[in-house]
Amino acid sequence: MSLSDTFIRRPVLSTVCSVLILLAGVISLPLLPIENLPNIAPPTIQVNASLPGADALTVESAVTGPLEEQINGAPGMDYITSTSTGEGSSQINVYFKPGTNPDIDQVNVLNRVQTATPQLPPQVNAQGVTVQQTSGSYLLVYNITSSEGQFDRNYLNGLLQLNLLYPLTRADGVGQVNVFGASDPAFRLWVDPLRLSRFNLSVTDVVNALKAQNVVVVAGSIGGPPSLPSNRSTFPILVNGNLETVAEFEKLILSKGPDGGLIRLGDVGRAEYAFQNFNQAAINAISGYPSVGFGVIQLPGSNAITTAKSVDEVLTQFRNSLPPGVLLEKVFDQTDFINASIEGALDALRDAVVLVLLIIFLFLQDWKATAVPALALPIALLGAMVFVKAFGFSINELTLLGIILATGLVVDDAIVVVEAVSARIEAGDPPFVAASNAMKELTGAILATALVLLAVFVPVAFFPGATGVIYRQFALTIVFSIIVSTFNAITGKPLQSALLLGGGKTEPRGWRWTAIGGAFGALYGTLAGGWMLALLLGVVGAVVGSFLMPIFTAFNKAFEQVARGYAALLQQVIRLRKLVVVALLGGVLLTGVAFVLIPTGFVPTEDQGYGLGIIQLPAQASIEATMAVADEARKIIAKEPDVVSGELVGGAGFNGGSLNQGIFFFGFKPIEQRTRPQQSANAIIARMNKGFATIPGAIVLAQPPAAVPGFGAQGGLSFQFNDLSNGGYSPTELAGLAKELIAKARSTGTFGNLYTQFVSDAPVWRLDVDRDRMASLDIDYSAAMEALGTLTGGSFVNQTYEQQQYRQVVVQADASHRGMIQDLNNLNISNRAGALVPLSNVVKARLDSAPPIISHFDLYRSVLIQGVEAAGKSSGQAIDTIAAVFRRFNFANIGSAWSALTRSEVQAGALAILVFALGIVVVYLVLSAQYGSYIDPLIILMTVPLAMLGALMFLVLRGQVNNVYAQVGLVTLIGLAAKNGILIVDLANQRMEQGMSATEAAMAAACSRLRPILMTAMAALAGFFPLLVASGAGALSQQSLGAVIFGGLLVATGLSLFVVPSFYVLMKQLEANWFPASQATEPVLPAGPAA
Repeated sequence: MSLSDTFIRRPVLSTVCSVLILLAGVISLPLLPIENLPNIAPPTIQVNASLPGADALTVESAVTGPLEEQINGAPGMDYITSTSTGEGSSQINVYFKPGTNPDIDQVNVLNRVQTATPQLPPQVNAQGVTVQQTSGSYLLVYNITSSEGQFDRNYLNGLLQLNLLYPLTRADGVGQVNVFGASDPAFRLWVDPLRLSRFNLSVTDVVNALKAQNVVVVAGSIGGPPSLPSNRSTFPILVNGNLETVAEFEKLILSKGPDGGLIRLGDVGRAEYAFQNFNQAAINAISGYPSVGFGVIQLPGSNAITTAKSVDEVLTQFRNSLPPGVLLEKVFDQTDFINASIEGALDALRDAVVLVLLIIFLFLQDWKATAVPALALPIALLGAMVFVKAFGFSINELTLLGIILATGLVVDDAIVVVEAVSARIEAGDPPFVAASNAMKELTGAILATALVLLAVFVPVAFFPGATGVIYRQFALTIVFSIIVSTFNAITGKPLQSALLLGGGKTEPRGWRWTAIGGAFGALYGTLAGGWMLALLLGVVGAVVGSFLMPIFTAFNKAFEQVARGYAALLQQVIRLRKLVVVALLGGVLLTGVAFVLIPTGFVPTEDQGYGLGIIQLPAQASIEATMAVADEARKIIAKEPDVVSGELVGGAGFNGGSLNQGIFFFGFKPIEQRTRPQQSANAIIARMNKGFATIPGAIVLAQPPAAVPGFGAQGGLSFQFNDLSNGGYSPTELAGLAKELIAKARSTGTFGNLYTQFVSDAPVWRLDVDRDRMASLDIDYSAAMEALGTLTGGSFVNQTYEQQQYRQVVVQADASHRGMIQDLNNLNISNRAGALVPLSNVVKARLDSAPPIISHFDLYRSVLIQGVEAAGKSSGQAIDTIAAVFRRFNFANIGSAWSALTRSEVQAGALAILVFALGIVVVYLVLSAQYGSYIDPLIILMTVPLAMLGALMFLVLRGQVNNVYAQVGLVTLIGLAAKNGILIVDLANQRMEQGMSATEAAMAAACSRLRPILMTAMAALAGFFPLLVASGAGALSQQSLGAVIFGGLLVATGLSLFVVPSFYVLMKQLEANWFPASQATEPVLPAGPAA
């Protein structure tokens, strides 16, 4: 008695099992979070420190170096990068291996930062060193501007800082909020060195006065404990110790004049409520008006859609509070793309289900028979959701693609069961007897097929890294569906077949079928496109329903002709089986060649609804010059009719910013409104870059965002050019070598653009200090240098509070007194006796050069080379090209490395071959165990290489590359190609056991299995077809998978019907000749000892 017999005889048990699966799935489905992709990016911890006024070299040695040395080697760390800028900032990003706990990673980094803190300058510790988790890319970007340009950035920044920043930072899922074009508000004390000299004062006097008079006073209380027994009241004493307004700061007392009058800050300068620093500026990309923007980086591990909803609630309140004329504009929101891509995948799933059911109905020609596999779909797919929830997965692009593929797979077993039961009923068996007898023949094949598919997918779920995450969610979703489908095929489908098919076929005649066809068409039209499409498809469905009998008759005649022609052709092919084997070996060789030649990639760069870019001017350019170029770029962006928003930010960079750099973002119309090729993101960006090339004296480049969130804002290649000589190369020499590499790589034609933003020789003024002269004049060197830094670079002295919010107080010389090097002649410093000494007496200035930004990779100085492949080239080709060019140069003491998404792509390429090899080996071993033979699995797997050849041919014909989605499809093909072979080999073995020869058994099995093979294959192809023709958001990923799976299965089905029987006959004859002993049915075991 088979397992199925238990459920056939106990219909209530069978029904309860199916209902429980459906119920559990319905409960699990709404509990699943929704996102575009799972958390693929590695955990990243960011360390930020600041040394105001310092140059990049000083920040590198005094701040970044000590921090890096301590952080390096943190448990689980993969690599570390850093940037030290000429604006005094140090940013270190520590990337950990996938799978580590980001909270633990953050604690480990924090502990190491605290170890380095004593080595840092006091000014850095006064500012604070922050350690936080980051995801490397923005979830959304907004800007605040005005309708007529009537508000400046200072005013707009005040609205942002006071009314939005804090509630936005508290929103669920928000990790960081980065402000563009502004900084934290601060009180700036601008001093005039000449006026200071007139009063015999120096900037040190201003700093000392500020420290003395802007303080937090703790004044105690009157009558506080311990007090007299008679005391009955307590009164706190309040003293306004901090200066809190511009007017109060301008009244800051510096000294007493010769006439006894007080000298105040207003006498030697002015106070202003402005920015903490002025390193950035921003304009709206459409209007050109001043703006202040902000970008939200979600907390690693949080859900993007949930985070965006919580942010939107905060923004709605903020928008309602804005004064007239102030606008809050969305530049982009990644959840728009996420929602659109999920909707596109659901549309593909809907179409797949409909097409699969139509194909099944066409073959079975009976609604009752069609209901058996139709019921398998919700049971298998909803049942899979239970496991998806249990494993902590989400509804995302990967799991939905897995479900779509499962749509074409989970009906296979049900189709085979209903076909077999129907055939036995037609042969005269009672329905329940027919079901029992059919399952005795099919149970082995069903289990073998399931084991093959599980053997393909389960091993790849354990692969490491970003590729492993992609494989895991996709593969396990299919595994879950297969497990539920197999269970249902054995426990539920035999009973359903017996119950539904027992009454005979229902002829598709009469008005009922017209009505059913019309209702089906109208329902699909409603789901797909609204009432107009529902009306149209309802009419089409009614017409088709009226003509079902002629359609079925024509189909049956055509299929009978195909079956007869197949039998005749198969007989001829088996006779020429040696030629078939030769052709097969040639196909295997061609498959190997195709694998090598077809371009590779990682993840397709989708149209995400926005773009971004960089601006770079010569190293000495000011922020004003950068903003002038930004305005020229803005005019080009604003000409694009499909660009609806944007912001350009001067003084910022994606990898550390300086005054001569800028970044920009721009958002497109929704993708459903951009249907023409010239409206695609790539086309718009290409036109922009053509216009940007006409801007003189600057490099302006637009590009798409990173294909996978969390790997940085920019997409494209990330190549690290590292100085391994520990300073043996000067920055200029290192930059020169990198530019040689870039020029040679550009000449190959592989890159659309290839560049580096590293500048080694920005003009600087170097001051040579005469220390002997300073000593003779009794000048304290440290105090003098601090005074110099305060005047020219600004000094954070202490803090005050505005509306209970912390504000720095910064002292600096006014802009008109530090615009030229000659202005240093007007600066005076105090000696220990309080006498003023002109700075020019102790320092001499000379022109020199130094890098404005210094980057490190794994503690080595590095030049980051970035680029995007040319049209018609793949990212894999770009990686191979620059790697080959680098090897040919053979630089001494220069190393290379990959970072960001490129690093994951390189790692994925090494895994791909292992994935395929492991899949085939595991399937072979499982089949060997199932059949007790090493020969039968070879027969079954012979079509796998040819299936892959068909898949790769489809990729070439469609101009696509072998990316991760295509590789997932190739892995799936191993199981799909083997399924047809299993059906033929399993039945052929049974026929040989009944006494047939190998040729007769192969012919009989192939002809008998022709209909179920074609039905399951066509149903699967129908399920995969929506992926092949996908459009809209997320279409490139779907098309990559669809091309491989559709093309591979199409070729595999056509060839397996001939190759498997031919190879079966050949191998069985060889087995009989070479291993006659293996023909024994059971080995004879020695008798055991007598009891």
